[in-house]
Amino acid sequence: MRVFLKPDEAETESGDLLEAYRDSIHPLRGRWRADLWFVRQVAGYILRTGAVNLRNGVLAGLTLCVLTTAFSVLRYPSLLAGPQEPKFLVWIVVGVLLYGCVAVRWTHPATPEDTLILRLGTRWGIAIGAVWIASLTSANLVIPHAFWAGIGFLLAFVAFALQFVPGAHLAIKTGKLRSGLRAGFWSGLISGLMVFLALAAIGYLCAFVPGLPGAEIPSANHAYTAAEFERLNVTDALGGAFAFLFAGCPVFGVIGGTVVGWAGIRLERTGHSH
Repeated sequence: MRVFLKPDEAETESGDLLEAYRDSIHPLRGRWRADLWFVRQVAGYILRTGAVNLRNGVLAGLTLCVLTTAFSVLRYPSLLAGPQEPKFLVWIVVGVLLYGCVAVRWTHPATPEDTLILRLGTRWGIAIGAVWIASLTSANLVIPHAFWAGIGFLLAFVAFALQFVPGAHLAIKTGKLRSGLRAGFWSGLISGLMVFLALAAIGYLCAFVPGLPGAEIPSANHAYTAAEFERLNVTDALGGAFAFLFAGCPVFGVIGGTVVGWAGIRLERTGHSH
């Protein structure tokens, strides 16, 4: 509640809930039913705060990413069996915590420019994420070489190109590279979260639904068990999902806001000087 509600509201409401929990709910229902009641009450307060804002959306997306990863590791413990995997896990934890801190601290606009950056970054991020998801779905869940699979590759090119647009757009619009960088980062973070969840779902579909074109084909020289085939596809999907979340989407968004934005600002200033 302290994450999702305003500090004064969270303090008041959590105090009332704890008092009700101690004085009436726990004595009447017992520990587990009282805990379930408390969770439902907290969820209700969060839902009643109104439309999901950027901070809540990012935190919810990060929570789903963590739960998906934890479920995968618990289901396939061998995901962490290699010598490098624990190091990757540490970097993943650091990246998630960093994104969470950014969402908590920097999603409250203090100026009209902040509002513009967050609004346009969010809109562009959702649009880019939707195009990436359409591309990945077409390429992995439909018959290879069919019409929609070809469109999937075209959509991938469009999604890649769009990643440069939000930051460049804001940099040129405001005349500030910093604004473009921030807008590119936000669009990349939001689209990265969307793609992560979509790729994780695609990986599990490929692991458990026979015959999908996106399934990893085991080596002909090794007789894979069903569990090994599942692990192979889940691992491949999660690897791509983390690449989108921590590298692809945010990095290209920031590049668009700096390099492309700088070029756009210079061209615009050159045009005005003439």
